[in-house]
Formats: sequence, C-alpha cells, structure tokens
Amino acid sequence: MPTAGQLALLIASIAVFVLGGVISLSRLRDDRGPRRLAAKVCLYFGTVLGIGLLAWHGATRPNWAPLDDNFDALVWLAILLSLFVAYTQRAHPLRGLDFFVMPIVVLLLMLAAVFGRTKPHSYAETPWMLVHRISAYGGFAAFAVAAAVGTMYLIANTRLRQKRAMPGGGFGSLERLENLSFTAVTLGFALLTIGLVTGLVRAIDSHGNNLLGPDWYRKPKVLLAFGAWIVYALVLHSPINPSFRGRRAAMLSVLGFFLMIGTLVAVQYVG
Repeated sequence: MPTAGQLALLIASIAVFVLGGVISLSRLRDDRGPRRLAAKVCLYFGTVLGIGLLAWHGATRPNWAPLDDNFDALVWLAILLSLFVAYTQRAHPLRGLDFFVMPIVVLLLMLAAVFGRTKPHSYAETPWMLVHRISAYGGFAAFAVAAAVGTMYLIANTRLRQKRAMPGGGFGSLERLENLSFTAVTLGFALLTIGLVTGLVRAIDSHGNNLLGPDWYRKPKVLLAFGAWIVYALVLHSPINPSFRGRRAAMLSVLGFFLMIGTLVAVQYVG
C-alpha cells in the first residue's frame, strides 16, 4: 500500500499532467514557442515525478519486481504512456497527441490512488502469470495510444468532411493517423492474445491454482477482455476489407479501449 507521502507525490504528478493537458489544449489554437515549451516542461516534470514515485514505492516493498501490486502497475502504465508521448513528440512530432493521451495518463494515476490503497489479489507466482501481467498491461498501453490517435482521426475526418479547417495546423495527415493507430492496434492485439492465452492456462490449471472458479468464463473481466479482442480483430481486418477502414476502424479502436478500461476495473474486484 502507498504511504501518505507517496500519495501526495502522486497527486502532485496528476496536477502537473493536468496542467500540461490544459496547455496542450490551448496549443491547438495557438502553437507559439512559450506554450510548446511549457507543455514539454509539464510532460517531462510529471514523468520524472512518476518515475520517482515508482522508485520510492519499490524501495518500501519487499521486492522490486514491477507490477507487484495495483498501485505499482497502474503508475507504470501511466508513465509508459507519458514516455511514449515524450519520445514521439521529440522524434516524430504529432500535434495534439499529448492532449489526447494526457487524460488517459491522469485517469490511470487516479485509479492508482483509488485501487492502490486496497490489498491486491493473491496470484500464484509462476512464469505464466508474469508473462500474463506484462502482456496484458502492455496491450492496454498500446490500445490507449490507438484510442487517442483514433479520436484524433475522427475529429480530423469530421472536419474534413464538413470542409471546416482545423484550428492551428491540424493533427497531421489522416494517413499518418491511420497508420499509427493500426500499428498500435497490431502490437496491442498480439500482446492481448498472449495475455488471454496465459490467462486461460491459469483458469484451466488442474493443480488448484484457479482462483476464478468453475464458471470462470462468465466473469466480467473475461467477457470484457474477449469482447475487446474481437473488436480489435475487426480493426486488424480493415486492410482487406475497405468498409472497415478509416472512420469505422477508428471508432472500433475507441470502443475497444473502453472495453479494456472495463477489464482493468473488473480485475480489481475479480481475482
């Protein structure tokens, strides 16, 4: 469980990311140097606070293994997303990406404050479970990127269809947004598939380690995860089915991410 000091540092990180998100929103209309610099400072400073929080929390636990509890896993997810934004905006800038990803980062940090104070579920410590956790959380991070970029695509596409210019310089070409979203979905789908397979191995384990019970296939987290898997399978089908390309693929990416959020919340209540 996080200490009072760690929760205070978490709140500080949330505040910095919220401020950065507000500045990023203002950049959509006016992308002058000072605002761009302020947004970067907030992004980097919030990330540094998060990394410091992970180190502090890890030092107070018996072991330094990542994803060891709810608090650690959710903060890790948030920091991975912020690092992705920082890298992308430095190597291949995509205007507006930070604003659309920051709300997800803030949401994950808020969930860490809520669920991190409860005792995590007891899992059988096996290599299968380690792979399951890493792949499941990695898939969530990739789908978060796909949802953010998909939302950007929907906005840009709607403006284009209505022949209304985007404020400022826009979000970049629809082709780039579509390619980035598809790449993120491809990575997330592979990781989610690994997570589902390793989770099934745990569910049908005959050695007494199954904590879900005989009706495991009815559990909300299982149904939501498989629902997300089906949705993203449809997105990956888009290159060979033009009817699923563009707007429909972007909408499915956003829908699938909401299912993933539901899965993440369900995991906190179901072993």
